[in-house]
Amino acid sequence: MSRTDGDVGVTPEDLQNVQLLGSLPLKSLEDLALRATVTQFEPGELIFEEGDDGLSLHVVRSGIVKIVHREGEAGGDGELVLQTLTAGQVFGELAILDPAPRSATAIAIDKSETIQLHKDEFDRVLDEEPTAARRMLASLARSLTNAKEQLAGQNQVLDLKVRERTKELRESQLEVVRRLGRAAEFRDDDTGLHITRMSRYCARLAKEAGFSEAECELLLQAAPMHDIGKIGIPDGVLLKPGKLDNDEWDIMRSHTLVGAEILSGGTSKLLEVAREIALAHHEKWDGSGYPNGIEKEAIPIFARVAAISDVFDALTSQRPYKEAWPNDKAFALIEENAGSHFDPHLAKLFIAIRADIERIQEESRGLQSETGLA
Repeated sequence: MSRTDGDVGVTPEDLQNVQLLGSLPLKSLEDLALRATVTQFEPGELIFEEGDDGLSLHVVRSGIVKIVHREGEAGGDGELVLQTLTAGQVFGELAILDPAPRSATAIAIDKSETIQLHKDEFDRVLDEEPTAARRMLASLARSLTNAKEQLAGQNQVLDLKVRERTKELRESQLEVVRRLGRAAEFRDDDTGLHITRMSRYCARLAKEAGFSEAECELLLQAAPMHDIGKIGIPDGVLLKPGKLDNDEWDIMRSHTLVGAEILSGGTSKLLEVAREIALAHHEKWDGSGYPNGIEKEAIPIFARVAAISDVFDALTSQRPYKEAWPNDKAFALIEENAGSHFDPHLAKLFIAIRADIERIQEESRGLQSETGLA
């Protein structure tokens, strides 16, 4: 329960360090400090509520305070958090201008103390120090313009604009991703549909493995770049119809390193995951893969998902140098290599969702027919 403690003194320094009050002369700060009160609040305790009279402002002395707009009736469960404030920050500033009802609700998150400064004391100080008053009111106007203590509707509009801009940037980034993936895939797949199927397999397997919706979407968008490094592989090696010799295999394996290099330096989570997949999707559970020979959980989880999806689609797809395998044979290989090539848990899940994998295949065949790429 809140408690006003008259024995806890407020110093001019407590107020001078507050941005809003810093322009006031020392004499005015000393005067305000003498008349200020300190109130202590328990976690979850209400400091003031939307609609209460605005007769004072508060400075957070310790703890954490949130400013919220409550949806529905007062005291309801729904709320939109407008601000979270810590020591030295101010709330309830509108009381300096107008004792109108509070436009938001203030609640202590942690055990907190606030310094409470009454409007009447401010009115007197501002009358005595007009130059300082103008500077302080200008600072207050800026803070209110920057959405301090704004109503929920204004915040929602701002949030909508931010989301729209973020969506635009993300779509631009994804278009670059898709084009990079296709540029590599068209080297040895005339339809370019391998990356579409493979990425959908990845997302479906990830969902079965308990990944979050956001992680499944991330994998869906990052997986198409798994073979981006093929851009750096000569046609004589990439499209060779026969068996590769040792030197050619070394060149082929280098596509993982080339891909990781192309995708390195990105700051987004999408490119970070894409780089992991490009580098490690040919690593094997038993450590016999490439390029680094890592094993088991040391292989990034997204790369382990991609490894199964990539191998399955490669086996069941026709290429200039090979015929497509029947599904029964491809699923049997996944099962046989669980615990050696593939993460055994993920391999088991992949086999369990066979119906969904084959549905994705059928949808891809339909797309080939519609576009004349069959």
